[in-house]
Amino acid sequence: MKKILRSLIVCLGAVTLLLAQMVLAQTKVVKEVNAQPSMAYTGAELWKQYCAVCHGVDGRGNGPAVSALVTRPNDLTQLTKQNNGKYPQGRVRDIIMGEQTVTAHGTKEMPMWGDVFRSISPNQSFTEMRITNLVLYIQSIQR
Repeated sequence: MKKILRSLIVCLGAVTLLLAQMVLAQTKVVKEVNAQPSMAYTGAELWKQYCAVCHGVDGRGNGPAVSALVTRPNDLTQLTKQNNGKYPQGRVRDIIMGEQTVTAHGTKEMPMWGDVFRSISPNQSFTEMRITNLVLYIQSIQR
């Protein structure tokens, strides 16, 4: 009788631990931190530092934060295809600047990189250069 009771307790403990691990695995949270200023200026460097966490290194919407997001990020490699073969450069620029809202980004309070790039340097030319380089980088990853 003691063996059966001990076995039952061990099994219940194992099931409890397994259930706890399953709950923890399903409750993923993205750690929110302020964007850090960077000396990055090429499109590829800016992409890796600011965009890849959600959109993925390859731009297909498969970044490491995806499992904690309510809405999966768009596959940004398909923008030209989705726009009848024309890369929507102005729209991409407006989204990066925070001038156009994207449903998946939430409100304009989400990190729109125009403000971050402006905070890196008071020189507006550097801000414009970073934004242009990022827009052109996204164009370069179109499939």
